[in-house]
Amino acid sequence: MDDLSTVGIDDVLDIIEQRLGCRLRHEDGHFSRYNGSAGFPTEADTWVRLTWRKARRINAQAWTGFEGAQAIEGVPRPRWSSAVIWFDMVRDVVWRADEMTLADDPVLSVTSEIISDPFLPEQWWTDLRSALASLAGHATDRVCMSQAHLTSRIHEIYGEEVDTTITDWACAHGDLGYANLCGPRLALLDWESWGMGPVGWDAACLWSASLAVPQLPERVLALFDDVLSTRSGRLSRLLLCANTARAFKRSGLSAPTTETMAAVADSLLDELR
Repeated sequence: MDDLSTVGIDDVLDIIEQRLGCRLRHEDGHFSRYNGSAGFPTEADTWVRLTWRKARRINAQAWTGFEGAQAIEGVPRPRWSSAVIWFDMVRDVVWRADEMTLADDPVLSVTSEIISDPFLPEQWWTDLRSALASLAGHATDRVCMSQAHLTSRIHEIYGEEVDTTITDWACAHGDLGYANLCGPRLALLDWESWGMGPVGWDAACLWSASLAVPQLPERVLALFDDVLSTRSGRLSRLLLCANTARAFKRSGLSAPTTETMAAVADSLLDELR
């Protein structure tokens, strides 16, 4: 059920409408092809996001991301209002449907990466920098990127001689790609993954997602130079390079950014040494 558009879920949508007291506009649904999520506008001009997990694989932190994010200030995003959660004995999964306000503008890409310049206004970039600065100052015990995971991935690809110690941490969105960014008026979507991460983690993710459009990664590097030029920012980018190299190593299939990431990794390794 990674792509809910390929399976029958009319009974699931009926339960959502009954328990949330709303009418979904089924014909306007949006489906992810990768993570088993879907979204539907409602006749009340709200948005309902649907996802599922096997009960034994529910991550308590991710499962409560939306309501936890209610305490965050200074970040434009849809406002979450309610959720319904239930166990589906037939499919052996737990469903979760979250209702929230509609974002004013559409997402910038259907995937995390972007393949053409969206020509965003200057105000969008200014608002993004302000939003991530506000988010970085939020106190939380949630974790979006751990020291252990970062160290494991970097050492797997580049060897254990790389010092991966992170000393600077900040609250981050945790999944900052273009599928979770709206424009031309900024809004940040999908708050399952937020929590503490290396300083510069969000900016590094946005840089990685921008690589197919030459002017965009340079824009991100310039806008967030204060965090990306730090040791934690460099390690964040190196981790993303390691993820790309690991995928190539495991599959043998080169991605559009494989060579670019390899060259960046060489430069980052020199700087970190």
